[in-house]
Amino acid sequence: MEFDLKSLGRDWIEGISGQELLARVQSEAKLIQGQDQPLVIEQTDPYDFTVEFFAAVSAGRSIALANPNWGAQEREQFTALIGLGTPPPVGVISSATRLKSGRQAKAILIPTGGTTNGIKLATHNWGTLEVACKGVQQFLGGAIINSCCVLPLYHVSGLIQLLRAYHSGGYIRFDEDEVEDCCLSYVPTQLSRALFDKKRIQALSTTRVIFVGGAPMPESLAAAARELKLPVMPVYGMTETAAMVAAIPVEDFFADSRAGALPIGDTNIEIDSSGRIRIQSSALFKGYYGGEPLDLARGYLSGDEGYIDENERLHVTGRIDRLVISGGEKIDPREVEDAVSAIAGVEEVMALGLPDPEWGQKLVVYYTGEELVDWKERLKEQLATYKLPQEMLRVDRLPLDEKGKFLRPS
Repeated sequence: MEFDLKSLGRDWIEGISGQELLARVQSEAKLIQGQDQPLVIEQTDPYDFTVEFFAAVSAGRSIALANPNWGAQEREQFTALIGLGTPPPVGVISSATRLKSGRQAKAILIPTGGTTNGIKLATHNWGTLEVACKGVQQFLGGAIINSCCVLPLYHVSGLIQLLRAYHSGGYIRFDEDEVEDCCLSYVPTQLSRALFDKKRIQALSTTRVIFVGGAPMPESLAAAARELKLPVMPVYGMTETAAMVAAIPVEDFFADSRAGALPIGDTNIEIDSSGRIRIQSSALFKGYYGGEPLDLARGYLSGDEGYIDENERLHVTGRIDRLVISGGEKIDPREVEDAVSAIAGVEEVMALGLPDPEWGQKLVVYYTGEELVDWKERLKEQLATYKLPQEMLRVDRLPLDEKGKFLRPS
């Protein structure tokens, strides 16, 4: 489906009429036409974001999404990228796909990364995002997709929910007040916290599906979701792939805790000789704006490790950069997280390596729940001595951002 400005006039976004949305988009589009630099969209309000995004698409502008919550360092990196990058070529989208009622965005730049490795802007376009939306719609059986979006629209995981509703002819709301028969996307931490609320659990049981991605889902959380018969669908994807490119169907999630993920749409997944996951898909990004050109002829080599089982299903075993090397010993933080999670009174757990002048990295565990005073004795029964945390920090909330990624405590 090509972008059709008039289609915005249907009532499909909770909280704003289609006619109001259309009028605002048309008015905004007139103001921003005729410029080559990417239009930066930095909005916390989802309605203002939606207006600016579709206005830019209609006006044929390139778009750069910005996180309003960035600190000075990330904002400086982003500004440098936008200044250094050259405007994306018109050929990113062929003339054959140009609009009858609008010109379609040349490029849609979506941020990924953070302070540690620096901000990158993954270059997508209307076509790659549309392919991603259509693939998920087909994976779910072809019916329209109604979304309850509680993830930020300036991340691909939030933006793609808006576009799934647009492309499928469904509707979207920017809350989870009414989730019945809707698709809801969570990071694992959101799902974990929801399970402490009986009313929330009842509401979640009425959803069409709960996509859970952005970070690995602990087996203890998966087991709790199965016991409650919540329609959870673990998904795998990233900014570079326009969100999910593989998923475990709900019925398989219920039936087998070891079930692997099936590819979505035309996605093809391989494991390279180093164990890393390589992805080929029409939803794949075109490279990083302002960065060195990438050879994507064989697909995108991710930073994730995994394997494909005898049933041609994908199992993601972790990120290559999550491995902790402390004093020369290699530690898998997932093994430590599983051991800590098994202690009574512990709710959420996150283990990671932090820089240490003596050990190179030190293993630190953040956890929520009851205060543990004898954790070392308990963990000695499960873990080798070199795998024992050097620090165990009880916190009220895990230090995670809205995508479920580590956010260094101040």
